[in-house]
Amino acid sequence: MNSPTESDKPCSSAMRDRCELDENLEILRNVPAFSAIPLQNLRLYAYLSRRRCYRAGEFLFHQGDMDDCGYIVVSGTARVLRELKDCSIFLNELKEGEFFGGLALFSDIRRLFSVRAVTDVECLTLDRESFRRMLLQFPDVSLKVLDIMIKRIVQMEEKLFQACPDVCML
Repeated sequence: MNSPTESDKPCSSAMRDRCELDENLEILRNVPAFSAIPLQNLRLYAYLSRRRCYRAGEFLFHQGDMDDCGYIVVSGTARVLRELKDCSIFLNELKEGEFFGGLALFSDIRRLFSVRAVTDVECLTLDRESFRRMLLQFPDVSLKVLDIMIKRIVQMEEKLFQACPDVCML
């Protein structure tokens, strides 16, 4: 007869918070932008992070929305869309472990695109205020986050231009 192992047991209320904190820490450690932060400091940001869940078909945010969070996909799949008058253009698919929406961590700007859950999605979010505190201690994090965002924006712009060649004017 099999007995449950320690990891199979559900967390108690006090333990659930501890389990989630450990999970958040592990998620942040695996994101290249945050992986160089010393573990003790990263633990604070894991504590400040929040979980958000979305059902399949639900928007995490819409193009033009104001938001102050960066997101990391914990589970599920989401699509990045550019919404035009007559249609939406698929730009990217986001999967477990991917960081996105980071421009909002740097500035109070409107979202450049929409993100919609393809499956049920759980995300870890970090707000602008917490992120800015992190930057004061670890300024090199901003370079890593910017590098990731710039590469993704260029990639999405290329897809957008390929999808709408007749929209461009000479």
